[in-house]
Amino acid sequence: MARRHRLLRFSVAIGVVLFVASIATRVRHVAPPQPDPAVPQAQLNPIEARIVELINTARMQAGAAPLALSDRLTLAARAHAQDMAEHGYVAHDSADGDTPVDRARAAGLDYDEIAENLLSDPGHDLDSLPQRALTTWLASPTSRINLLAPQFRTTAVAIAHAADGSYYVTLDLMR
Repeated sequence: MARRHRLLRFSVAIGVVLFVASIATRVRHVAPPQPDPAVPQAQLNPIEARIVELINTARMQAGAAPLALSDRLTLAARAHAQDMAEHGYVAHDSADGDTPVDRARAAGLDYDEIAENLLSDPGHDLDSLPQRALTTWLASPTSRINLLAPQFRTTAVAIAHAADGSYYVTLDLMR
């Protein structure tokens, strides 16, 4: 009987050790979530990053939450800014007729509301472009409403340089 008890305790001890080892192995293999590899991370250049910073400051002063950057939306905004720069127009509908809604859907985004502010700038001083963009958008009633609307939580900004030296800016806002 004593031998049987020792064998039972030994078996339970081995079972506990194996159980703990299997949990430790699983915990070691849990990796932090990674970005979707199909969506490259949108790297803002310093001028684009400054625009987002100025917008978030204006939003906080108006009592609205700061906006988070969306990689997918940034890719859509970049494509539109580049299209405007290549074709020399400023419009929400592209030269091919796609709209901000079309571009967001093509980027794989699901949203409740989307708005877009645009800017064409002669490009005399790139360093002051962020402040000029903010000033222009705040001076336009529709652009101001878009920029400061508390329902928007996500943003994207893109700047494209045209052959004539001008800059085209697309700012998308989404919830």
